[in-house]
Amino acid sequence: MAVAYLYRKSWPTVHIFCDNESAITSILRTDDGRGTALCASRILRDWFERSERNHLHIHYCPSHCGVAENEAVDADVRTLATMPSASVRTPGRANTSYSYAKSAIAADAVGEWAELAAANPKQYFGQHPPTRSRLVHTGNFPLKRLGGRPALVARFVRCITNHAPTGWYRDWFRTRLREPTLCTLHSGPPQYHTREHVLFECDHYIRKYRHSSIEDLLGSLDPFYDIQQFLRDNPTAFAFDDIPGGAD
Repeated sequence: MAVAYLYRKSWPTVHIFCDNESAITSILRTDDGRGTALCASRILRDWFERSERNHLHIHYCPSHCGVAENEAVDADVRTLATMPSASVRTPGRANTSYSYAKSAIAADAVGEWAELAAANPKQYFGQHPPTRSRLVHTGNFPLKRLGGRPALVARFVRCITNHAPTGWYRDWFRTRLREPTLCTLHSGPPQYHTREHVLFECDHYIRKYRHSSIEDLLGSLDPFYDIQQFLRDNPTAFAFDDIPGGAD
């Protein structure tokens, strides 16, 4: 939105401040074909070609750190997000960013929920609108440490949530299908296939830790690192390749 605004001005030097570090590093990256980056690059190219005197400086400003100007902008955005957003959906409105439109629409949805609940309380089990909680660790740790590999991230999440292709999962959620639930990968007799069996018991997998239970693992210095290493050493753990009876 700031890039589009400067395009209409005749300022030779422009400073843009942003509290989103990932946005700064990705706004001009066009290799992944994102529409936002392509649009910004096209606008800036035309702006730079307009005059040799044009210079752009992009600055990172940490958020929620007591920077007065940044706190003021955040307060303005929060205020606008709670206002009726009919104007956001008005065709031809050029000064609305995607982020603002998304925030305004969410505020509208929460407001409508509150009005419906207040008008007919018996129709709703909850008197409060659904809250949107921010996943603090999603952008940094531990998911960022997995290197952005979709298969590894998927197996990591399956292990953490215990929603993995295991015999226990079949017993709990797919009982009527009567699917196999015993592990036959290890050297001994068939054993009940659970997350604990995969992490601590089955000799089909390589382990570099000595934990013997989920409690022991979670009480270690860095349980997420141990799980990550286990998944790297065993590419089929918590994948459908090792599901009891073979992949579906």
